[in-house]
Formats: sequence, C-alpha cells, structure tokens
Amino acid sequence: MLQLKIAKAGYILISVIFYFFGVICILSTDINAKTGAMAGGVILIAYGVIKITGYLSKDLFCLAFQYDLACGLFLIVLGILVLAVNAGFEHHLLSGMGALVLLDSLLSIQTALDAQKFGLSTWYVILIASILSGTLGAVLIVRHTLMTAGLALLAEGFMRQYIVQCTVRLSPAAKRLARE
Repeated sequence: MLQLKIAKAGYILISVIFYFFGVICILSTDINAKTGAMAGGVILIAYGVIKITGYLSKDLFCLAFQYDLACGLFLIVLGILVLAVNAGFEHHLLSGMGALVLLDSLLSIQTALDAQKFGLSTWYVILIASILSGTLGAVLIVRHTLMTAGLALLAEGFMRQYIVQCTVRLSPAAKRLARE
C-alpha cells in the first residue's frame, strides 16, 4: 500500500515537473541545449524509477501502471545515455521528447479503452487527453519549437495526472488493512 501511495505521489510530482518545464518552454525564447539535455536526463531517470515503482505496486485496476516496467527501464537507460553522451543528444532533445510523449500517449489510449471495459465513467477524458498529447508529441517530432515542446509537456502532465487520479485504487482488502 505504501508503494502505491509513493507511485501515485511520484506520478503527480512528475506531472508538476512537466507543467513547470512546459511553462518554461512556452515563456522562454531560448533554452541552452546542454542544460536542457542534462535536466532531461535527470527527469528521464526519475520518471523511470517512478514508473517501475508504480508497476510493482498493488493497484486494484492495474490500469495506470500496466506498461511501466519496460517503459521505466527504457527511461532509466535513456536518461543515463542522455547524461553520458550529453553533447550528442542536445540536438535531438525535442524530437526525442516528442517521440516519448507520442509513445506514452499511445499506451494511454489503450489504458483509456481498458478503463472503459472496467466501467470507469471518465475513460473518455483519458482518451481525449491521450489523443491531444499524442498529437502534440507527433507535431514536436516534426516541428522543433519550444512552444510545441511546452504544449506537449503540459498535455503529457495533465494526461499522466488524470490517469493516475482516476484509475489508481486500493483493493477493498488493502483499504481494510490500512484502517487497522
């Protein structure tokens, strides 16, 4: 149960970080590529650890974290690579970010459809947020602007936060244990 709370809090924290960097991208006219790559590498590693924690937690529906073991490992490896070979990645940072947002959004479309099967009434909001986020991720791959990056990060943050808040639930047995 503690692991589930940590994972949920971690996802909300990562969403806040996405909001923060999204606003910075929108308001900034120029961001140092090397600094952006370094920050991106650290965020990728942190996001990977949060995803693995979520996957290992005892979520009742198993919707929000169903793809998170492989994704978490991938993000950690990618974050380490970005930090280790910083100079080589700084020119591909926005394309890479777009690809990650697109991938996460595509997996979240499946989460939305699974949520519908579970009877969650908010599944369509997850679907709409996933499509919006994925569209912005695809645009970012093609059009490398800080404005697009900022919008993609804001959409990704909202999608992640909404999915976690709407789908992560403790089982009735875990709730009883928590009260005891």
